[in-house]
Amino acid sequence: MRLPSIQQVLQESRRTAQRFPLVITGALVGTLSALALIDYDPPPASSLLFNLLAAAILGIPFLLAIALIAESRKWSRLRNLGAQAVGVILLTAYALSIPSAFSGAPLFHLFRFQMLMIAVLFLVTVAPYIGRFTATGFWHFNKTLFFRVLMAALFSQVLYAGLAVALAALENLFGLDVPGRRYLQLWVLVTGVFGIWFFLAGVPEDVESLETSTDYPGSIKVFAQYILLPVVFVYFVILYAYLGKILIEWNWPRGWVSRLILGFSSTGLATLLLLYPIREREENVWIKFAWRWFFIVLIPLIVVLFLAILRRISDYGITEPRYIAIVYGLWLVAMVAYFMLSKTGNIRVISSSLCVLAMLISFGPWGAFQISERSQITRLKGLLVRDSILVNDTVQKAPQSVSAEDRSQISSVIGYLHKIHGLDGIQPWFRENLKEDSFGAGSTYKDPIFVTQIMGIVYDPYWHDASADAVSLRADQSGSLSIDGYQHLLRARSVFSGSAGKVYPADGISYRIGEGLDTVTFYLNSDDGATDTLQLSLCPLIDKLVHGHGNPNEIPPDEMSVSGTSSHFKVKIGLQRIQLRRIEGEMKPVSYEAEILYSTGTKKE
Repeated sequence: MRLPSIQQVLQESRRTAQRFPLVITGALVGTLSALALIDYDPPPASSLLFNLLAAAILGIPFLLAIALIAESRKWSRLRNLGAQAVGVILLTAYALSIPSAFSGAPLFHLFRFQMLMIAVLFLVTVAPYIGRFTATGFWHFNKTLFFRVLMAALFSQVLYAGLAVALAALENLFGLDVPGRRYLQLWVLVTGVFGIWFFLAGVPEDVESLETSTDYPGSIKVFAQYILLPVVFVYFVILYAYLGKILIEWNWPRGWVSRLILGFSSTGLATLLLLYPIREREENVWIKFAWRWFFIVLIPLIVVLFLAILRRISDYGITEPRYIAIVYGLWLVAMVAYFMLSKTGNIRVISSSLCVLAMLISFGPWGAFQISERSQITRLKGLLVRDSILVNDTVQKAPQSVSAEDRSQISSVIGYLHKIHGLDGIQPWFRENLKEDSFGAGSTYKDPIFVTQIMGIVYDPYWHDASADAVSLRADQSGSLSIDGYQHLLRARSVFSGSAGKVYPADGISYRIGEGLDTVTFYLNSDDGATDTLQLSLCPLIDKLVHGHGNPNEIPPDEMSVSGTSSHFKVKIGLQRIQLRRIEGEMKPVSYEAEILYSTGTKKE
């Protein structure tokens, strides 16, 4: 194979720039914005560069999709550029709609960006095929895009690695000072300019010729048939075994099963789509059989999905993940009906429908963000009214003790609103301003602890969001653990499920982690023959921690410790970090790091 000459490379680059001028301009704008942001030390709290970067990243696939639509429909160059100019106006409007104080902004802006990115990426996959051509050409077009993305990523990283080594050589051989951020800037420059330009150069131009393509890489069949298909089968066995368990025990399905169902449906669809072009070949009759039965076996799983999600919604209200899971479930119902009833079963429906759905749920009163915020505010209002904290739409201190369950749920909603949407939705209930700076560009909201103090209750960090099934607690790194009265220290050890039951020897003592990771048993075997045992339980400490601290990452070290004394020695366990997960309704440790202080020769008082 002859390598292209420098002149050919330059000609191809020029041709790509003429074909996608605004797409490349967007890539350059995004790259320059990212380079400027990285150059700040520390990063700015507020900058229009964040707006430019978000709009540019979104604009690359969006403007590409518009250009592909124009090419497939043989629009004139002027009309093509005009359509992309309209796209630039829409991107500008989007850039102006997001806050420049990116670090302090509610996370729904980031989630909306992700939803819009999904929408425009799916738009790229169907852009040349909207109302035209066949599913065969559509498959080969997207196959080409997929392999081009892989090549662009590989070539970009190889180029970056070579240039990064050159920078390191300048630093080490010639004493040149190269700040660490220069390597990140180099990666952004290579990926944002070379990588995207290279990808665009390989985007198919003559999509009509793909209609008759019979090329099918064997690597795709190997990947789909021998990698993805076994994974799908494992999902299938687990889910149907769990379905049998539900029917036998007549228990309501757990919320976590919805993730597995979503994974099974997505992986199964991806597998069948990869095998789509060869389904008619005589040796691959099983693919058509698998295609039909896949949608049949989805039906009971979709029912379980709805039951699991609706149970969570009835208990904790709607949040963005639950909203998206419900919408995805409805989409699966539509896909099952379409592919089981349609004679043609055009696979373009999958991409086009997901594109429309992702766009629709990103905005409007029907969108994921507005409905989720309203649901949680309504839930919070019900709790506050029940505890006489919200009276005549005005918050006052709780006139009586609030139950631990209500305190946890109130903290849940306030933490969720603070993190995802901000507190503007509940501001009318308060006389106090819930913003740190209501006029500055970098305005952020008061901490949830402040909000709950106004209500006369203690903020519960265990409920950082409405779907909290896990929490991580950490000792304040600036604090110190008291060592008075202890002679020995065991350095931090990582404890996880594999640690249970094992005996760990130390100088003078040994210890064993309990099966649930919530107990530690210490053993003393001294030279004079004295033996002793001491067991410490972490359960009381865990219960106190998850309900007693505002900031889960700044807990005083001594408050993250538990100690005990036996007849011949004493021990103190200082937790540095602990990861908890809800198991059968209770918070249990799944991993932690700790320092163990101990002293031998003591007498229990």
